[in-house]
Amino acid sequence: MDDSSPSLLIADHDQQERQRLRGRLEEEGFLVEEAADAHCLLAKVQQEVPDLIVLDIELPPIGGLELCQRIKRCCGVPVVVLTALDDEDTKLKALDLYAEDYILKPASYAEVAARIRRILRRTWLPRLSVSSTLHVDDRLHLNFRQREVRTPEGVFRLTPLEARLLQLLIRNAGRVLPTGLLLEQLWDDRPASPGSLWEYVRRVRRKIGDDRTRPRYIVSEPGLGYRFSRSFPAAREEA
Repeated sequence: MDDSSPSLLIADHDQQERQRLRGRLEEEGFLVEEAADAHCLLAKVQQEVPDLIVLDIELPPIGGLELCQRIKRCCGVPVVVLTALDDEDTKLKALDLYAEDYILKPASYAEVAARIRRILRRTWLPRLSVSSTLHVDDRLHLNFRQREVRTPEGVFRLTPLEARLLQLLIRNAGRVLPTGLLLEQLWDDRPASPGSLWEYVRRVRRKIGDDRTRPRYIVSEPGLGYRFSRSFPAAREEA
């Protein structure tokens, strides 16, 4: 897989619809996979997490908000709902709880592509600047392609924003990244507060086994921002 392009998964029972949309999105430079049902979708995201899922919310045999909940629970990947289900209650619940966007069929493929690009400008984790797999030290093993953390305490899955935050810190290891810069990089198309950043740092620390009072990796610089510590052996990249 080419790590320089965002990967998408189209989940729709209509084969012609999937193939037409796939063709347009591939023309836009995306890497695209398909799933014809909910079981196929869930199996694919267990194998490799895409950068975004385009989902028909009526996908058999699960469908509806339950499927969105399973996606969020297993990988936290951004979801764009593309469906003919024009139900106000379902739409509001999907947007409130799970989906980045809710688009009604029939829709212009150009519009769908534009909405996906808008979301990916905020959520996509570029994979060129940091190797997809990193051994930070004997306690911390990161797989950015799978958004996976391995520590002595277990294996944990990062959400897209958590992975983006951790990659930004590692890419600039040893440097203090100001709070304002991190807010701009992580939430570039919507307002966010330092409190939001603090919460995501807390979540990442918990998953990588870091202690806020005696940090091994993510160090808070009061009044400035955060840095990824070089106090431990330098991260080693795997081919």
